[in-house]
Amino acid sequence: MELNLEMPPVFQNRLVPKEARLAGWAALVHGLGIAAPVRAASAVAGGYIKGSQRKEAGWTVFEKRYWPGRHVADHIGFALRHEWFDPLVLKRVFDAVGPDTISAFVRETPTGTLTRRVWFFYESMTGRRLPIDDAPMVTAVDALDPKSYVTSNAVLSKRHRVRDNLLGTGGYCPVIRRTEAIEGYRERRLAHKAAKTIACISHTMG
Repeated sequence: MELNLEMPPVFQNRLVPKEARLAGWAALVHGLGIAAPVRAASAVAGGYIKGSQRKEAGWTVFEKRYWPGRHVADHIGFALRHEWFDPLVLKRVFDAVGPDTISAFVRETPTGTLTRRVWFFYESMTGRRLPIDDAPMVTAVDALDPKSYVTSNAVLSKRHRVRDNLLGTGGYCPVIRRTEAIEGYRERRLAHKAAKTIACISHTMG
């Protein structure tokens, strides 16, 4: 399924970088007419960029070799590879394109890591089972990268060969990025220190 890639001069109250095209979540929201905020939008430039990408007025602009293509699946793949995971936008993309588009994408490369993640997200978020056989016995992949996100104890989805490490369910799934601030708090082990303090107080009072 091809997207409407007519480029707007403004996207969600932000000027689109000059000579750049929307990519990833921004392209999907604009091209499918989805009502959803894109907090960190991406675009692909028409030329080369030193260091492959740059930050510009609230945008991440990638050099031209990152251009994913014209299809919905191309931009879902771009978003899952290069942008922060956004379950709200992804769910609304799934609702907009329907099961046939996702089924066709999965059938192209049913053993691919990205393909299986999209398949897992689709069935988890929509509650609809695609008319596709279970994935063969290939190496399982994490739903989210635990190095980039706070994740739960993983449970293997045998159908997709995906380790479900999401913090919620398809109906409600908070996403917490591993920022420097969060990692700083984790290293301070505040919960452990609080538990020790409570234990000491309980012992004293007892």
